[in-house]
Amino acid sequence: MKAPRIFPLSVGVVLAGCSSQPVLLNGSEQGVVVRYSQSSGSPADATAAAEKFCAQYARKAVQGDGDASTGDTFVSFSCEKP
Repeated sequence: MKAPRIFPLSVGVVLAGCSSQPVLLNGSEQGVVVRYSQSSGSPADATAAAEKFCAQYARKAVQGDGDASTGDTFVSFSCEKP
């Protein structure tokens, strides 16, 4: 009897769920809000995501206000011309 091949896939899904990437919210040429998990993310991850987003407009991300609630942190970034 062959073992089902579902097991390796389910392990990959579980491991991928342990590390969450920052999520971009309300993005525009003027700026973006980045949400990240306090337990599996960092401010550096949020900054890197905002920098990448603003770069598509040939702009630089400048950090603004932040708000931590329910295990997630929301940080606003403005996309400013260099």
